[in-house]
Amino acid sequence: MPISVTGMLIRVNRPLWLRLPKIPVHPTNHQPHAFRKGKGFTLIELLVVVVIIGILTSLMALSISPNKPSPQRESRRFYQVLEAAREQAVLFNQDLGVELTENSYRVLHWQAQQWLSLDTPVFTEYRLPENLSQTLWLNGMAYENVSGDSDKPQPQILLFATGEITPFGWTLNDPAENNQWRLSGNPLGVFDLELEPLR
Repeated sequence: MPISVTGMLIRVNRPLWLRLPKIPVHPTNHQPHAFRKGKGFTLIELLVVVVIIGILTSLMALSISPNKPSPQRESRRFYQVLEAAREQAVLFNQDLGVELTENSYRVLHWQAQQWLSLDTPVFTEYRLPENLSQTLWLNGMAYENVSGDSDKPQPQILLFATGEITPFGWTLNDPAENNQWRLSGNPLGVFDLELEPLR
């Protein structure tokens, strides 16, 4: 650009930075910390998978247990059924119940304002060996009114979707042995299985 100073022409060159071509700037090119959506699993999805694996493991352990009846095996089976039912109630957000008769038990689910049987083989009605007898304890007293009515099932132990359960006590007796297996459950859904001598 020529500039006139007292009649003289002086040519002034532009600074180098004014002669550089302009490069278009896109905002997205200057965001090094921009969030990029990943393809991994969320924590909730991982927890659901872990719970499902636990349920399947319990069911598999029940299916491959030895067929020879014994008080210990039958007590552990009932314990595992309750654990699997409680986990399923929490996972699928449904209320379940356990109905006991004099020599059998089964898991029910609440649907359409009534208790219905579950199709899962482990949760269907299971009969104890003839030499064993079970007793259910509610509120510190033996529960004598076992229903056994298949048309109108009524569970005595409730397993809620919140993880809470009906507090109970359960014993399995074998006349041939001088001890019994006791299973108890507190309102928070924690089960305790132990062997104790007969009184």
